[in-house]
Amino acid sequence: MAFWLGSRRGDVAGLEWSALDLHEVELFTGEIVAVEAFTFSQGKGGAEMFIPLVSKLADALRVFNHREGTVLKTAYGTPFSEKSLTNQMAVWCRQAGIPAGYTIHGLRRTFGSYLAECNVQARAIMTAMGHSSMAVTDIYVRDANKKQAMVDIMKTINEREERRDGMKRRGNIRIVS
Repeated sequence: MAFWLGSRRGDVAGLEWSALDLHEVELFTGEIVAVEAFTFSQGKGGAEMFIPLVSKLADALRVFNHREGTVLKTAYGTPFSEKSLTNQMAVWCRQAGIPAGYTIHGLRRTFGSYLAECNVQARAIMTAMGHSSMAVTDIYVRDANKKQAMVDIMKTINEREERRDGMKRRGNIRIVS
């Protein structure tokens, strides 16, 4: 859930079922769609968030048969605090055989990188993550652009070398200093 929301630890811990509702949204194409989405204010006085459920998150939430209070609850049925959710994340990682060090904030950062690697526009990433400025969002976009550029370079080199290898007679490579 923390990954698909892309939200801060406190927002994930405090997310209430009452924040989930069905909304009609008119797309830029004029099409009107019904989407299930969480709406809430980030932290204390933060951005207003509208987070439509991606299919994988909707599927994961279907297993909950009791939809009152916070979405995530402790074994005692009480809401997680930020710190207790952090501790529980470490327990879940251990149970899943995932090495130590993975965090809720890491999932948030991964979500930002995922959006950038999907070529989502920087302004949309900023909105999705509730950033107040483009400075943080630009980090995700720059990192994704670097990866894409390096993969493009690798593909270009591989294609060129395949063409050269396919030639009957290949000249010597000249080293230029």
